[in-house]
Parts: sequence; structure tokens; C-alpha cells
Amino acid sequence: MTTAAAKIPTSRVRPTLSTQFHIDREWWERAGRELEVYLRDHLCPEHQRQYDEVEPGLKVDHVDPDTGEVTVIDRFQHLLISHCSRQPDFVTPQMSLINAVFRIFLANGNLPQTPEQLSERTGRSAQMILRTLSGPRIYKGIRPLE
Repeated sequence: MTTAAAKIPTSRVRPTLSTQFHIDREWWERAGRELEVYLRDHLCPEHQRQYDEVEPGLKVDHVDPDTGEVTVIDRFQHLLISHCSRQPDFVTPQMSLINAVFRIFLANGNLPQTPEQLSERTGRSAQMILRTLSGPRIYKGIRPLE
């Protein structure tokens, strides 16, 4: 059985407060896990109920509201970005740091963020975020952008 944190070698460059992190989809594949299935746990209750009723792997066009760029993404990732992440309890101060950071990446379409940017969204110290994300364990595939 795999765990949410797994040891997979990282880059030899030590991350800093200005290093960008993201969810590494390849990490999920190497760990033998499916990110799309895991997304279900982060959907709001309304969309969790719909999850089993929809054809798996259904893709939709997603339009970035800031850039107008159109990308094809999983329907539930689109729902996370456009609806679930906008709910007031999507990221809370009571949530674990890893879950909060993971949800921030889900909400922004996995755009890379620095510990300083993540600090603004989580209310946690950038140094604590950096120590956690640059340690020997990789949590939920959150890794430095290479």
C-alpha cells in the first residue's frame, strides 16, 4: 500500500523562498497512484455525489479567466477550479499545511507558486512551507518546478 508521502529522489539544488513548486503528475505515476481519483476527495459535497455518475476521464475545455488561454482538462479538475475552490471552506487555517497547499494548486490549475506566494494564501510562514516542501519526503507530489 502506498502512502500520501513517498521518498523519491529530488533535484540536487536546494530550494529557496523563491523556488516555484507544483504538483508533479509524473510523481503520481511513478508512485502508482492516479491523481484524478484523488481529486474526488477535494470536491465539494455536491460534486462528490456526481463523481460516480459521470464517465471517467471526461475532458472539457477550460478557459483561464485571466489569460483567456483554453486548455483541455479533466471535468472534475475543471469543477475544482471553477466551483469547489471558491467555497469558503476549501482552504482553512485548521487544515493541514500539505492539504492547504495541495488545494491551492488544485484551485489555480497547478500554476507554480513560491513558498512566499503559498504563505499569503495559507497564512503560514513561508519558511515553514519551504522546510516542509523541501524536506526528504515528497507529499502528494508537491515538488520544486524543474
